[in-house]
Amino acid sequence: MNETQARKKIVEILKDMWDRGHVNTTGVSISYRLDDSRILVDQSGTAFRKCQISEDDLLIIDINCNLVETAPNSPERKAPVNTIIHTEYYKANPLARACVHCHPRYSQVFACRNESIFPYTLQSHIIGEVPCVFVNDTLLKKDFFDGNLNIEIPSGLHSRPDVFYVMQKVADEVVSVLSGREKEMEKHGLAVNHFEHGIFVFGRNLDEAFDNLERVEANAHVTIMSKMLG
Repeated sequence: MNETQARKKIVEILKDMWDRGHVNTTGVSISYRLDDSRILVDQSGTAFRKCQISEDDLLIIDINCNLVETAPNSPERKAPVNTIIHTEYYKANPLARACVHCHPRYSQVFACRNESIFPYTLQSHIIGEVPCVFVNDTLLKKDFFDGNLNIEIPSGLHSRPDVFYVMQKVADEVVSVLSGREKEMEKHGLAVNHFEHGIFVFGRNLDEAFDNLERVEANAHVTIMSKMLG
């Protein structure tokens, strides 16, 4: 997929995510590895605009989240800070080429309970277990301020230093938790939840990442409903 196609596909998927209720104004991010050195990503604030963006609202960063090309529509805006989680897994597993992140209502129940989402529906067996990474945002931010840490934020990210500090820790945990599941990534992609936050779904392409999000959210919904039935 070339850059023009990727821009169109990202805009299309973001609209679908909003229309299907996977995204609300609390946050979303999406990225696609164009090649080994360039990653196409949305800007911070996409969710506030209800995912109503154009192809010119996307920017390009490198694998270390440094700015390569600004977005034509809003050159002052940077990528969401959680993009560091996308890029760290891209480094760990070159087969991963796309990532979608959001706070969908049913998957987030498991994130808030710090529980894995296990396969329940037939389609969910394709992607397997969705683990939950436990990184306590509040405690880490306290550690950051108590330690007077000096953190340098990559030039492509929009963030405060304390938030970037937390997201880097989450990224490290995501890489660790998904370690050993490379063969699964090769076959169908993977997903991981972040405690009290939201889900990160990786695919070999953008369509696969979105399809996996659909599978995980549908599985989480059915699992919750089944528990209500006893």
